[in-house]
Amino acid sequence: MKRLLTFILIVSFVGIAIFGFTVFAHGMNSSDNNCVTSPIDGTACPTSIAAMTLHHISSLQTLLTSVTPSMSSLLMLLAFILLVSVSIFQLYKNLLFPKLELLRKRLHDLETNLSYSKQKIISWLSLFENSPSFSYVRHS
Repeated sequence: MKRLLTFILIVSFVGIAIFGFTVFAHGMNSSDNNCVTSPIDGTACPTSIAAMTLHHISSLQTLLTSVTPSMSSLLMLLAFILLVSVSIFQLYKNLLFPKLELLRKRLHDLETNLSYSKQKIISWLSLFENSPSFSYVRHS
């Protein structure tokens, strides 16, 4: 349940982040023209969704290239991916290297259950070993 809730929450945030730009298009056709990205590059806001999407992407690119150079942003992205992957593998070591103690315990439990079942069958069969019902055979 906890993983399902986490998954739904992450999908919700990603969906809002990716598809949230379409909400901005509803107010662009009015005369107010309050576009979020216009102050960044000084252009007028587009009125169609496709043009608005390209306008926002180009404004985001302008913002990113003005803040950090392109090579350092690539290095920061690689460092972030490396940090996230190392963190995941540190938190979930059992994904790559399962604990051998658990495997040994399961094998021991399996052997114990097998020997217990075998013992129960043998004890049940031993009840019929000297049973009088089998010693009397009718001949007709």
